[in-house]
Amino acid sequence: MVIPNANKHNAMKEYSYNLFPKPLVIAGFVLICLAFVLVGFNIISGKGENDFNYFISSAALIFIGLILISFKSKIMIDVKSNIVVKESGMLGMTLSSEKIKIPGNCDKIFIKQKDKRGTGYYKFVLPVSYSFKSFDMFFYSKTGIVRLINTDYKRAIKIAEFFKASLKLEYILELPGSLIT
Repeated sequence: MVIPNANKHNAMKEYSYNLFPKPLVIAGFVLICLAFVLVGFNIISGKGENDFNYFISSAALIFIGLILISFKSKIMIDVKSNIVVKESGMLGMTLSSEKIKIPGNCDKIFIKQKDKRGTGYYKFVLPVSYSFKSFDMFFYSKTGIVRLINTDYKRAIKIAEFFKASLKLEYILELPGSLIT
């Protein structure tokens, strides 16, 4: 979604999105509701033996839910200075910020699909390997390319459309064995 900045003197255009997909955001809301149900159940049951345990488990569920709900990323374009700012944040706090200079004579955005493999470990005993498709985005000009971001397919297209609307930059999508413009 394109959100124009309130300050009209600064020609910033912004695209923001949740870092986690919608099912995980919904799961975050469910976890928060579950935490309140646990607290309510503890109060109504009146057992009182495990008050601290209920509180700690409820607080953990709320924290995990808040992470899933509030972790957002933004891409802001300063049209006047040709700078892109990428920010990630949670609960209104900026956790990371990166400025990228759009190269002079940039005429398109190049999106290239890569198949990547990752390895995770569960309790350092059971190795789990997985593969996923990453879409790496670059600013393309005659003088070279500058890396923008890597993300999933749907978000890559939305970001490319955002740049197309904001800066009139066309995009090229390269899938293995084909080239789509």
